Amino acid sequence: MKGIEQFQHQLHYSVYPTKKFKTTTCLVSFAAPLSEDTVADRALLPFIMEKSTEAYPSIELFHTPLEDLYDTNLYAGASKIGKEHVIQFQLEVVNDHLVGEDVLSQAIQLLEEVLLRPNVYDGAFQPLIVEQERRLQRQRIESVYDDKMRFAQQRLQEMLGGELAIPSLGTLEQLDHVTPKSLFDAYQSMIQNDRVDIYVVGDVDRAQVEQAFNPLESLGTRQPRRLPEPSRGEFKRLEEHQNIKQSKLHLAYALDVGPRTEDAIRMQVVNGLFGGFPHSKLFMNVREKESLAYYAASQYSSLSRKLFVYAGIDASNQQKTEQIIEEQLKALQAGEFEDETLQQTKELLFHQRRQLGDSPRQLIGWMSGADIRPFSLDEEVAIIENTTRDHVIALANEITLEAVYCLKGGEA
Repeated sequence: MKGIEQFQHQLHYSVYPTKKFKTTTCLVSFAAPLSEDTVADRALLPFIMEKSTEAYPSIELFHTPLEDLYDTNLYAGASKIGKEHVIQFQLEVVNDHLVGEDVLSQAIQLLEEVLLRPNVYDGAFQPLIVEQERRLQRQRIESVYDDKMRFAQQRLQEMLGGELAIPSLGTLEQLDHVTPKSLFDAYQSMIQNDRVDIYVVGDVDRAQVEQAFNPLESLGTRQPRRLPEPSRGEFKRLEEHQNIKQSKLHLAYALDVGPRTEDAIRMQVVNGLFGGFPHSKLFMNVREKESLAYYAASQYSSLSRKLFVYAGIDASNQQKTEQIIEEQLKALQAGEFEDETLQQTKELLFHQRRQLGDSPRQLIGWMSGADIRPFSLDEEVAIIENTTRDHVIALANEITLEAVYCLKGGEA
């Protein structure tokens, strides 16, 4: 994207100066190798850290200075991105120029309190806060079971193995082993060993950002981003039963397309034609024409080099739904799609990129992904525009079915 400034000190910065928004949004991201041994502690850690600090040892005390800074918002959370487990702290502050005050630096000073001076005693986080947040984390993990679409996708990813099989929140069993001391150990590893990336969107300049974030320059280490290796296992199938009305059919396809290549951008066109948009083959044929599914769609994951398909169906329609899905892929591989449909897919992808400029959060999300992709926004648009029928056919023929999971309703 034009206007993004990237520079490196101890930390890596991506800054997008713009006068479009009334706020300045900052994201500080900590990335470490994804591991079953650390995922539960790291997933809980940001929720502990955002609640209090050494100087503000309660939720109420910590919220007071945030409110005094024109209701500055601080969000924290954790997720997995490829082979990495990422902890993020996001600040949203009012534009300095609107209030005639250096709000950004003051807000980052509070973030500095969170990151460098947490609420710990004798080498451990406060037990009462830890226990409260563990209960909430347990509810978050259990909510995946209640959301049958998320549950089915998680079970499919467990079948695939590797980093895909590790839930970003960890498991209930792993959570049971989290302690105030283990959380502090995870915190120390995070600030000493993680790769730290900073993203800023707002009416700022490089010098202002460098000055504001200078106190955090002692954090982390300079290490490369870890990208998953291509993997393609033997075909797997699993069916499970629960007392639900709507069955969930989830499929995983493997394809060896590097996430830093032009083909990874072209795969967004392939996915759009296959199941990514309402005019796609899956939506029009599985859902609309055959009325086999309550929903049917696909999603492309460039980092994991997978294409996922998911559909909500009646259990009795599983075999026929799988057959129609296979037929839609074969039709794509044979080039059975209209030029108008190809252009419509491109236009929708262009529209998605134009919308990036309407939201600081979306801009930061794209900027963090752009660290993986070696293309500017204009270059991505050009790759999409120049994607031909032959490109689509060639890439579609690289797609092979790797796993099928069905969560079936009714009695087993």
